[in-house]
Amino acid sequence: MSKLPLLALVISLGVSSAPNSIVAIVNDHLITRDALNTQSDIKQSKESKLKTLNQQIDILLQIEKATQLGVKPKSSAINNMLSRVAKQNKLTLKQLQTRPEFGQIMDSIQQKLSLNGLRELISSKAKLSLSQAEIDQALKDNPAATQALEDQVRIAQIAISTIDKTDSLLQSQDDLIQEFLTDLASQIQQGASFSALAKLHSQDESYKDGGESDWLVQKRLPKAFMQALKPLKVQELSAPFKAGNGWRLIKVIERRQVNNHLKVIKSALIRQKKNLYFRNWTKKLRKDAYIEIFDHKL
Repeated sequence: MSKLPLLALVISLGVSSAPNSIVAIVNDHLITRDALNTQSDIKQSKESKLKTLNQQIDILLQIEKATQLGVKPKSSAINNMLSRVAKQNKLTLKQLQTRPEFGQIMDSIQQKLSLNGLRELISSKAKLSLSQAEIDQALKDNPAATQALEDQVRIAQIAISTIDKTDSLLQSQDDLIQEFLTDLASQIQQGASFSALAKLHSQDESYKDGGESDWLVQKRLPKAFMQALKPLKVQELSAPFKAGNGWRLIKVIERRQVNNHLKVIKSALIRQKKNLYFRNWTKKLRKDAYIEIFDHKL
């Protein structure tokens, strides 16, 4: 069986390390050459090893801060990541737990999730905004490869799947539902509240919100919905139509076009600013810490 791929582990520290193996002191912790070599190729250049050492110092300081702030991963997050590691290695969770590396894997997962939680906590404190100049420059540097506008729509619906036919045994369910929805449409056109009728009659979960939906990507809607929506203007009603196992009466609430490329660009800019904020915060951690590096031992 191939060796399990482990996440990056916190360097093991110990006060009993031989003096000539200590490559850095970070507050009350020691980083040894052996521990550093587990994180880098022993044949790496001194410059590369120094870079790895500084990364490990940052991680150690962040772990200390996470502990101070009480940042701990949730059990559900740990279990999800354990399941992913097991699946990647074609093992069951029970099989993974019997592996000799399991303790290291647990430490690694808890460290990774704690660091992610710390990053989210610190980044959430950043007061970030984007200027139009920044957005324009990013769009200029990263033009959309294809048409990025996406048609979206908000609708209200009354959905009926079954109806009592005891009074009309000669009519089919479909005929009765269509007739019922046609009557509701007539009431709405005469001034009745679509929302009130949806709450009273709709058999879809959306009845709680008066039949109203969130923004929907029009091209991802079922074909029957797309055909019914196509000719409708805002606030217009459709004719009753069949969709799946039931019938619908829908009204268009709003339409809009969303520039997805612009959303991606803005998200990337915010992410860059959060990363910069966190890097500067980490630099402040280093500034406030006691750090001594013995680079001649690398």
